[in-house]
Amino acid sequence: MSVNYLVNALSNLGGSLTGHVVWALNPTKTSVLPNPRVKAKPQQWLMLVMLILLGCLGSKNTQAIADGVKRLETPPVLLGLYAPNYLGEQRVIDNELRQVDNWAGKRHAIAGFFMDIEDSNPSYNIGQRLERLRQNGYTAFINLDSTRSASAIARGDTDNSLRKLAQAYSQWSKQGKGRIAFIAPFQEMNIPGETYSQDPQNFKLAYQRIQQIFQQAGVAPHKVRWVFAPNGWSQDQTHRFENYYPGNTQVDVVAFSAYNWGYCTNSSWKHWSSPQEVYEPYIARMRSLAPNKPIFIAQTATTSNTQTGQQSSVKDRWLRDSYTYLANKGVRAILYFNINKECDWALYSSASKSPGYQQAVANPAFRYVSPVELAGMNLAR
Repeated sequence: MSVNYLVNALSNLGGSLTGHVVWALNPTKTSVLPNPRVKAKPQQWLMLVMLILLGCLGSKNTQAIADGVKRLETPPVLLGLYAPNYLGEQRVIDNELRQVDNWAGKRHAIAGFFMDIEDSNPSYNIGQRLERLRQNGYTAFINLDSTRSASAIARGDTDNSLRKLAQAYSQWSKQGKGRIAFIAPFQEMNIPGETYSQDPQNFKLAYQRIQQIFQQAGVAPHKVRWVFAPNGWSQDQTHRFENYYPGNTQVDVVAFSAYNWGYCTNSSWKHWSSPQEVYEPYIARMRSLAPNKPIFIAQTATTSNTQTGQQSSVKDRWLRDSYTYLANKGVRAILYFNINKECDWALYSSASKSPGYQQAVANPAFRYVSPVELAGMNLAR
């Protein structure tokens, strides 16, 4: 059994044991004393003992361990998916989440969906759907949208509906340990297309109003992760996402949408965009806007439509390149839009599958975290 194998195995178990490993191998180095607050699983301690024993065999093994175990200190990059159908049904979860997990060879931690703030049955569509996802090992990422204007929401026109939604969430979150969801009010508010779009001041007021109503309904701050989720792109300087930011005290996670539209029929601007073009400027701006907040890719996908027609191999290469790029950019989660909507976004469907995604997520940077673990995780570290 090789050192690299053991390091990889321990890395997959998670945890933060670098100090213990290095101290055990070099106990005279007081600068690397183990952290007494680290709580490791029994499997982790067993693996730690095995690593130490191997380290005692020679300096070469010790260096391999020291180099490899650094990965244990790096937070995982979480994988997420949007599915085409209602994620409150076990059949849909089995067919559109679990099947993708099995095919990809890597579990997805986050399941994304969209929900109107005036939903007709929030007690079911919040409580039942979030609990079903949780029981299957997924944490929900809820994009709250609306057919109302931002000004109407900000002045209270939808308060009654919002109270019902908040009460449903409050009841669910109080059922026990580890019940949290990511909630992104009015996603992509900075681009045209939604009734609440392109109104920075009222967006910020509406965002805060939703939070106040959730607080009044008894939702504790640690029971929800509030997400700021604009589109990376904007029409002009007025609608750059920085102008919509509600503030550090209102936001737990900053995120953005970014797609490679390529030569999709529905694209008004035809251009095959590299991963650097799609993500890099917005990651840099998000980091400047909120340097202490974790960054998510809230929505992303690619078409296979190139200048010379559909090419599945080119889509595969783009997926490999994108996830490799993002794994090294400090983002904490990537949610793929696995729905053929405006373009052939889906990477897994009954019609086709993109093996480039399987190869992309094999990267050890992408690791699964359960809902209970995620609820207690500091994603900003």
